[in-house]
Amino acid sequence: MVGVKRWWTAFRNIAILFSFLVNIVLIIVLLVVMSIIFQIKNGIADPLVGGLYSSFVGLNNARIISEVQVNDTIQVNDMIQVNDTIVVSDSVPVQLQIPLRQSTNVVLTSPVNLNANAEFTLPGGGGNIRGSVAITLPAGLVLPVALDLTVPVDSSLPINLNVPVSLDVPVNLDVPVNLRVPVDIDLTKTQLNDVALSLRAVIEPYARLLSNLPGDWSSAWDMFVQALNGRPPNLMADNPFIQQPWPGYETGLGATPTPIPTADPGALLPPMESVQSTALPSITPTPTLTIPTLAPTATPPNP
Repeated sequence: MVGVKRWWTAFRNIAILFSFLVNIVLIIVLLVVMSIIFQIKNGIADPLVGGLYSSFVGLNNARIISEVQVNDTIQVNDMIQVNDTIVVSDSVPVQLQIPLRQSTNVVLTSPVNLNANAEFTLPGGGGNIRGSVAITLPAGLVLPVALDLTVPVDSSLPINLNVPVSLDVPVNLDVPVNLRVPVDIDLTKTQLNDVALSLRAVIEPYARLLSNLPGDWSSAWDMFVQALNGRPPNLMADNPFIQQPWPGYETGLGATPTPIPTADPGALLPPMESVQSTALPSITPTPTLTIPTLAPTATPPNP
């Protein structure tokens, strides 16, 4: 009986020592595994999952902002309605033969002497007497005359007219175009928005889980204490990274250089309120449009 008790005591001591050694080994292994897990989380899982989630959010909020240089030739084939008034100021040469037939009164400007042969008949059968008569017509005497002549006209006739013009002018020409066209495309209004939202929804649960898991011994101890106190952490709760996963853009117009995002809450950037945003610069197009001079020849219809 004493031998059995002695054997049992030895076995118990060996079992206690063995259990103690096993527990120490397990604790050491657990500590090593936890250290490896922390390294994997911080070095692989967080950058991979957090980077994917952040990139999908950035893709969903991205815009394509650029300028496109357009060099082309536009074919213009149209009909232009021209309504205007043309001022005509010119002189027209006039060469005419004007027949003049009419009766009028003329006024003598100086005395006119008239000498004519005359025959006088004496009264009572006294016979005829031939002789000459000299008469002087005084100046200012009004004489009725009949005109029948052709008047030549060789002169210039001045013309000053306002001519209304209403024409359909055909236009057919090549217009060279040289433009800098601003481009601003919101990807949320394209089909890429559906793809980005779908990928974001797939990655978001893993990003939430990893961003809420502890990444070092201090965070792990706090989580352990909370669990012991009956307040286990919600691993799917919101955190600063989930609320603001994409800190900004480094390329393009209005870019704000930022570090690469991570899912580790301890390495997060400040919230959106403290992130300095840079407004997009206004893009003023500077088009250069060269149109050749159009000189159509329009002939108004005869009235």
